Amino acid sequence: MERLELVRRFFPELDPITIRVGLARKRGVLGWGSLDPDHPGIWVRPRRIDSFTVAHELTHLLQARGLAPGGERSCDLFALARSPLLIDQPPSYLKLPRHMRHTPPTPEQAQVLCELAREAIAARTAGRGRYLARFEAEVARRFPSAAARPRSAARARTAPARAARELWRALTGGRP
Repeated sequence: MERLELVRRFFPELDPITIRVGLARKRGVLGWGSLDPDHPGIWVRPRRIDSFTVAHELTHLLQARGLAPGGERSCDLFALARSPLLIDQPPSYLKLPRHMRHTPPTPEQAQVLCELAREAIAARTAGRGRYLARFEAEVARRFPSAAARPRSAARARTAPARAARELWRALTGGRP
């Protein structure tokens, strides 16, 4: 409950509302947020509760009131924009570089993700479309994965292995 209360402080729009909290029992579901504005509620898995999941589910309550655009990807983006302190897990619905998908972000990464999310929301407010795709592209640019490195860097990494194979072939006459 403490985590729920902590995260809720970042959602002042929900202060006048009583939110029901329940347990998410379906396998594979970390949380669930009601889209019914008359019956606000969230359901979470207590053993796997993290701040970002709670923020995501509270954002669904904002969506139900028309305070955030609908959809899971928008929900992730608007949750990221709340505070870097809430980004203790990567978002599930936005496309991230592979190396960021399954590990908690560092505080520095959380700060950048929050800033980029706020910039994307500002772009949306200014009428620029494709704000989600632009956010994802900018994250990929700022946090390149190992696969995105230039080919010369990949060749440099394999050069010692290639030299070792050539030496082995020279010493053994090509036999394994």
